[in-house]
Amino acid sequence: MSWFDDLVDFGKSVIGGVGDFLGSNSIGSNIAKTALLGYTLNKVNKSITKDNESATSASNIELYVDPGVRLQVDPDSKYKIPVLYGTATFGGAVTDAWITADNKTMYFVLTLAEKTGNLLSTSSASAYVFNDIYLNDNRVIFQGDGITADYMINRDGVQDVSIRDLVKIYCFAGNSDTPQVPEYYTNASLSAAYNIMPNWTTAHDMTNLLFAIVRIDYASDKGIKALPNMKFTITNSMSLPGDVLYDIMTNTRYGAGIPAADIDA
Repeated sequence: MSWFDDLVDFGKSVIGGVGDFLGSNSIGSNIAKTALLGYTLNKVNKSITKDNESATSASNIELYVDPGVRLQVDPDSKYKIPVLYGTATFGGAVTDAWITADNKTMYFVLTLAEKTGNLLSTSSASAYVFNDIYLNDNRVIFQGDGITADYMINRDGVQDVSIRDLVKIYCFAGNSDTPQVPEYYTNASLSAAYNIMPNWTTAHDMTNLLFAIVRIDYASDKGIKALPNMKFTITNSMSLPGDVLYDIMTNTRYGAGIPAADIDA
């Protein structure tokens, strides 16, 4: 039984309607739009974060379900996929979910951010590090595999082992074939996303997206009954102002799409 019959068509955009907004192809209008886009990025980031955190927290649905009851989760058509530069802590939105036949294990896909292009300064691809992951404002400490939760630490340094072995978080930095573990962990046996998410195939490639698959085993006695509010601290190697501006100006997915030949870099 799946909450979604197919992967939710969540639509990639930094700002709603950006495709129409950037409809003109003249150099003058593109430069003007790039300047405006750069200005509005600061304005919409808070809005994006607020909206997306609400989308994540709104998904707190009980894991164990009566087999005779049909669950319906409405997709969030207003969700905006942010573009991360430098380091930030933010949430994501549930874009797919799956429940096992015994109704005891749930899988959630949290879409986090767009993958940026190559750095102008070095010509290297954007590189990402998942620094920390938080459940309900508690930092998750993983077991040696960097996937299975061991315990949580709250702001006062108090440990909570209730999630031990019951929560697994699989991180991906670019598409379904780019698995990685959080900072300071190593794992040489990571799997592609379509080998983890039960209802996925190789067609679920999640191109140019940062995302996470969260597996949660139901345990009412330990309070593990729903997807918690989750946040991720992630660092993108693209942080220099020139690299960022060039990326916004040239990117055809979320930027102005100005041809590189028209920019004196």
